[in-house]
Amino acid sequence: MLPADSSMTRHHQASGIEADTLRNESKTDISFSSFYEESALSMRITALWVGILLVAITPFYDRLLLQVPESFVAFSRWMQFGVQVPPLLLALFCSWHPSLRRWSAPVTLSAVMLTAMGLSAQHIVGKMHDFHVPHDFSVIALSACLLCSRIRVSYMLPWITMSVLVITSAQMYSADFSSAALYDAASLWMMFGFSVLAAQTIERATYENWRQRLMLESQAAHDGLTSLPNRRHFDRTMISLMRQASREGKNISLMIMDVDHFKLYNDRYGHPAGDECLRRIASCMRDAMRRPNDFCARVGGEEFAAVWFDARSDIAPALADQMRASVADLNIEHLSAVGTSVVTCSAGFAQVCAIGGEEAAEAAVSELYEQADRALYEAKRAGRNRMAHFGETAKKRSGAALWPMI
Repeated sequence: MLPADSSMTRHHQASGIEADTLRNESKTDISFSSFYEESALSMRITALWVGILLVAITPFYDRLLLQVPESFVAFSRWMQFGVQVPPLLLALFCSWHPSLRRWSAPVTLSAVMLTAMGLSAQHIVGKMHDFHVPHDFSVIALSACLLCSRIRVSYMLPWITMSVLVITSAQMYSADFSSAALYDAASLWMMFGFSVLAAQTIERATYENWRQRLMLESQAAHDGLTSLPNRRHFDRTMISLMRQASREGKNISLMIMDVDHFKLYNDRYGHPAGDECLRRIASCMRDAMRRPNDFCARVGGEEFAAVWFDARSDIAPALADQMRASVADLNIEHLSAVGTSVVTCSAGFAQVCAIGGEEAAEAAVSELYEQADRALYEAKRAGRNRMAHFGETAKKRSGAALWPMI
């Protein structure tokens, strides 16, 4: 029979993958902001190019098509090429250059605000020279920033709102608060409101897609029964850790653990009880991991792996055997077992000091896994419910060094 204290196991199972993927809202928001910023660069660069082009080509058509008064041309050119284009070029450079990309969002926002202010100034001054620059150009620029720059709306909104307030106040003041100016202000704010709504919708949809992708990736990397990393995730993480160990001159310890007589357990107690047994073992292993680079995984049916990064050679075997022995301390009844009445595990342990190059990481992982697997079978041959140490068994057989060097 299984003990009654399985509520903690059910809690771990329920929180499982989602708790590992989205631990808390602040970390999630930081991760999404980084993703959103990285994914925005291509579109932001394109939008900046388009903005620069639209400003730069005005001299080629305003005289021919719009008949801009000569008295207004000098001011217009100064605003276009002295106030608008330079900050847009700076924003483009910051977005393009890898070392400056952390400044891309604030510089882009500042450039668009200056562009909008410049367009508003041209609208106000243009009226003094009997030339009409459409009043909504300024808000079109701000709306383009909201929709195309892919900067977080919460970051942009206060600054852009302030810009719209300044623009509408200046335009209404220049028009003596006439009815036409009020209509213009209303249209600006309606355009601005719809742009904010659209930007928030885009950001929310992007967030949901990002979150679903993370969940799918996490599900693909985790075992559905125990919520531990699966063999695929174990292999990828081990290669990454081995490369890190090679760079830093650290060691990696690996224990492969197998549940003793698990087929007999399933035959006697049934597969649901067998699943619960595996979940409890997984929870026990998960709780024993303390450091960021240490982890455990389910690598087979009733086979688990535990990894310790840079654990001292005189401590790591004890940690591994303590984890193995803790399974028996769960007191999961197993009356069909040989020599015991509770579920036990056999384990094989190996440790490697990764001193080879990073390119040899995959081969090093394969060799380490093979060493731990050999030790596991030594433990089974010796009677189960114990841990065998690859270094010790290799030394007994061939006089090899205690810690293999890769």
